[in-house]
Amino acid sequence: MAALARSQPVAGFMQANRFTRGMASRFVGGDSAAAALSKSIGLSARGVAISLNYLGEYLTSPAAIEENVAQIETAVGLLGSSALDVHVSIYPTQIGYALSAPLGEANGLRIARLLAAQPPSGRRRLLMLDMEDFPLVQPTLDLRARLARSGCPTAITMQAYLHRTGRDLHDLVADGAAAIRLVKGAFAERRERAWTARADVDREYLAQAAYLLSAEARSGGLYPIFATHDEAMIRAVAAIAARNLWRPEEYEFEMLYGVRPPLQRQIVSQGRRLRLYVPFGTEWWPYTMHRIGENPANARLVLSALWNSRA
Repeated sequence: MAALARSQPVAGFMQANRFTRGMASRFVGGDSAAAALSKSIGLSARGVAISLNYLGEYLTSPAAIEENVAQIETAVGLLGSSALDVHVSIYPTQIGYALSAPLGEANGLRIARLLAAQPPSGRRRLLMLDMEDFPLVQPTLDLRARLARSGCPTAITMQAYLHRTGRDLHDLVADGAAAIRLVKGAFAERRERAWTARADVDREYLAQAAYLLSAEARSGGLYPIFATHDEAMIRAVAAIAARNLWRPEEYEFEMLYGVRPPLQRQIVSQGRRLRLYVPFGTEWWPYTMHRIGENPANARLVLSALWNSRA
């Protein structure tokens, strides 16, 4: 699946084929901002919040970067006065950081200011900075600080498996970070930078979750977000929150749209807050292949789509 995701010829064929585009609908909210907004409204009626992300990362073409920013701005503008509880997620390399830090920062400010200018919708809308591989960790932290100083509502994603994350979390809480999304981490990092054994990563995730649900974090005004599809981890985080007297509306879980729907429904039925990460755009092939690769049973989706494309 990883090889298929990286293949430009395969991606071009699959994304252009009307039979195979239907496969993406399981994991992707649509090929346009309007389609993603429509999908998000439908999902929100089921009791979930939304995190929108325009597909496309690691860009070095100024024209492609500008197109990404324009598409993200279109999505932000469409939010308007809707009642959606929504975060707008962006990867630093999709807004210019793979080309130059000044360009990435300028585009980050551009998007954040537009989001801040949207009419209020009940809950605060945030620009969520996704985290990428190790060389981008500090630039992403610097961008969050810059946006916060500018008065823009900004959150950041932190990866539990990095050795530096515990220290970074304390710094973020001390700086009054609005929200932090905690993930385990999915990049292949060296051992001197990250824990690589699953047991170690799980231990760190829970230790960091405990800090994000601490009295210190609460007094700093932090809103913690726990992004995981690990049911045991979800139960453990909920237990920590209960012990520390955090109400269910004071933190949330986040999952990918289309991944483990029964577990998603279970979380909502338990009265817990759940946010779904809903990507959109035309570059859906790599993202979809990675989601299918995480669960080999889903390989039949690819085979079915390829078979139908021959008809």
